[in-house]
Amino acid sequence: MFQPYSIFMNGSKNLQGLSKTLAPILLFLGAAVSPLQVTATDRDHKVLVEKAQPLEQIVDKELDSDRFARQIAEYNGIPGITTIVPAGTVLQIPQPYLRNREFGTVVFAKGDVVHAQQELVVNPPMKGAYVYEGDRFITGEDGFISLHFSSGAIINVQPESRVSVTDIACPDRQQPCVIALNAQQGEVESHVTARPDGAPPIKFSVNTPFLSAAVRGTSFYVNANRGADRLGVTEGVVGADAAGTATELPEGQGLLAEANAQPVQVDLLRAPVLTSETGAIYSTEDKLRWQVLQDAQQYKLVISEDEQMTQRVFTDSISGNTAFLPQDIEAGEYFVSVAGIDGNQFTGMPSIVSFNYATITDQEALEFDIESSEGIVSIAPLSYTGQVEIIITDDLDNPSFERREIRSLTDGAVLQLAPSQDWVIRGRKVFSPTSVSAYSSDYVLRADK
Repeated sequence: MFQPYSIFMNGSKNLQGLSKTLAPILLFLGAAVSPLQVTATDRDHKVLVEKAQPLEQIVDKELDSDRFARQIAEYNGIPGITTIVPAGTVLQIPQPYLRNREFGTVVFAKGDVVHAQQELVVNPPMKGAYVYEGDRFITGEDGFISLHFSSGAIINVQPESRVSVTDIACPDRQQPCVIALNAQQGEVESHVTARPDGAPPIKFSVNTPFLSAAVRGTSFYVNANRGADRLGVTEGVVGADAAGTATELPEGQGLLAEANAQPVQVDLLRAPVLTSETGAIYSTEDKLRWQVLQDAQQYKLVISEDEQMTQRVFTDSISGNTAFLPQDIEAGEYFVSVAGIDGNQFTGMPSIVSFNYATITDQEALEFDIESSEGIVSIAPLSYTGQVEIIITDDLDNPSFERREIRSLTDGAVLQLAPSQDWVIRGRKVFSPTSVSAYSSDYVLRADK
């Protein structure tokens, strides 16, 4: 497990004792820990100074930051960053500095994650930290990091992954914006928002050992593990290239690429049907449920604070079609995503629904007055006039159940249920979307014989 540290590679921190932890990381980081080197080139960005002003103001305007003002002053033979640059001066900004403008940020990180920049290795990354061309990320077994680029791209780096930002080229907001990643290992989810009509497009790409994927507005993932790379498209269209073969993959399609083999196109599993209603209340006594997919070997379950799945609090692979909620998350509103995983390890289309996670704040269970006659059932709580939620099903282990709410003692509820089968009823008090009581005992209505 990575140990928390923040190391300036050119600073005075003592690295002794950390070599075993850092050795495999630094092998991957390579040039990422060396200082930025620039030389004069015809590709320098030239700025005509329209009015006299300090150099640092000009640099901040051009790069959205004065981070490289000192280096640009030296490059142009200007004494200092506060020196007034006369109107009419042509200022030269080297391409490496132009490409390292603050364009990406860390929006969420959890678990073991290393963020390496040119002169800095940080574990764990800080929320809001800038992401530059050349930055690299390593996630451990429980590591996850989400990156946001101002062009509209969201990148989720999954556990046990090694990913580098190989290109960020957006020097002119009137030109196409280029963002490129390299995933040497693990999995990267990408959500790229297409720009409005008339705006320069986003040219976003991810390369793995055996394939490359390029898009302008879509959602997809790439997975590089066990000598095989997988690409799955969950929204839009992705242009893929593997073994010299170019393919356009529509939504719901995947591509398997391996060494010395032609790529194979596959159908992703359809999205499973979740039995949860949007905004349903769950506690540790409830199970998340979804309908079984015939060809699913497992299901990927993700719980996040946001619908884009960037603020993840729980991720797991489930063998069945039900799962209890984890007990260590805080009460509040969440989103759950469930997707099937097939025999070739492709993750299918996801189903996403919001829910409220509630804490059990009252262990005193409700009691009910229940009367039944020829399929007509009346239900009312005893000695309680607050909001109540009841579950009515033919089998508590069956995912096809319905929820009904009784809001007061006088309202009660009258239901029509098929008299030819058994029914099970249980209920609980609802104090708020994040606070409930324990469930009542099960009431069983036997079928009419």
